[in-house]
Amino acid sequence: WLLQADVVIAEVSTPSLGVGYEIGRAVEAGKPILCLYNSHADFELSALISGCTDLDIILYNHLSETYPGIEKFFRSIEQGAGGMES
Repeated sequence: WLLQADVVIAEVSTPSLGVGYEIGRAVEAGKPILCLYNSHADFELSALISGCTDLDIILYNHLSETYPGIEKFFRSIEQGAGGMES
């Protein structure tokens, strides 16, 4: 499914080897990737995620705050930008 997907949206507030693996595969496949990170999480955002220039990250306090950023992410893909501009 990952390789068939047009985009990947991952919740990265809790460290997960599985999610990290999927993100790595998606990067390798050239998929647009959006990561959601709750700034009140018990864990700091992984340096591998925060330092990766091949994906976009939305920091949020409440999930509803992510909606505008998700819409912006999809608009940027539709416009051929391949991701959001910060």
